[in-house]
Amino acid sequence: MKKFPLLFFLVLSVSVFSFECHKEVTKNNDTPKLTKPDTIPPGSAKVSAEVVSIEPVDKNSAGPCAKFPCIAVVKLESIEYGSAFPVMSVGKNFRVKFNFTLEPTSKEMFPNMKETYPGLKVGDKFEAVVGYMETANDNEPAYTINAYSILNK
Repeated sequence: MKKFPLLFFLVLSVSVFSFECHKEVTKNNDTPKLTKPDTIPPGSAKVSAEVVSIEPVDKNSAGPCAKFPCIAVVKLESIEYGSAFPVMSVGKNFRVKFNFTLEPTSKEMFPNMKETYPGLKVGDKFEAVVGYMETANDNEPAYTINAYSILNK
């Protein structure tokens, strides 16, 4: 029984430390440095990226992604890590699912949504918080984006 308080304290200490510090990698693969996470939730990263290609609509999907394109290949330009987010290489491409589609949002698409997004095209540069979740389905990207802002318009 005496081991329980010590084990609890150890787990609590490691958890607090892991939430306090994370690595930040900026443009041109600068040396990682420790920073305090201000707004990046665990399992997420703040990225700047460019849309390289947009995949066609998947008619077998559900919701708005059955009518509008949701998946794009993007080139990573910079990244700030939240805790428990996998390491990604600046300059590399990755697939990401935009949960609110790559089309401009409208009340017809999402009647209860207050935010609006302008849509993205190939060549657009944007900034977003990317979530990561491992998937068993290879067709679904492990990376997802809810909100984004365009950088080059």
